[in-house]
Amino acid sequence: MDRLLLLLLLFLLPGLIGSVLIDKPADQPAADRYDYCVLGAGPAGLQAGHFLARARRNYVILERNSGPGSFFNIYPRHRKLISINKIYTGRRNREFNLRHDWNSLLSDRPDLLFQRISRDLYPHADAYPRYLRLFAEELGLAVRYGVDVGR
Repeated sequence: MDRLLLLLLLFLLPGLIGSVLIDKPADQPAADRYDYCVLGAGPAGLQAGHFLARARRNYVILERNSGPGSFFNIYPRHRKLISINKIYTGRRNREFNLRHDWNSLLSDRPDLLFQRISRDLYPHADAYPRYLRLFAEELGLAVRYGVDVGR
């Protein structure tokens, strides 16, 4: 498990920063000190946050915008996701079905899938930020919105 977590963090998230202090002077309590800082609350950031939380790591996810998945508020311009939402595979094998569900994030909750938001084969792009917010809220991920760490 720890090897998988390490690989996920090292290869999927270039924005990972160790031991970060956020918006507090050094004399403040250690409650705002984190061992892991994930930049961005898109699908990869929330997925990493889930695995960090599951591994009981001290982490925070920082998102510049007011909600998760803000990329999908603009792109794709034609407003349909090109990643399929193939929820009707004809199989009952959960693992097989997840391999064909290109929009859901992984969790221990079998009910926390993208199909709760949309059952369309090619869903509207606006559905994805709603799913990401649902994912973050229901799993209680430590996300801070409106935090710009750049420039």
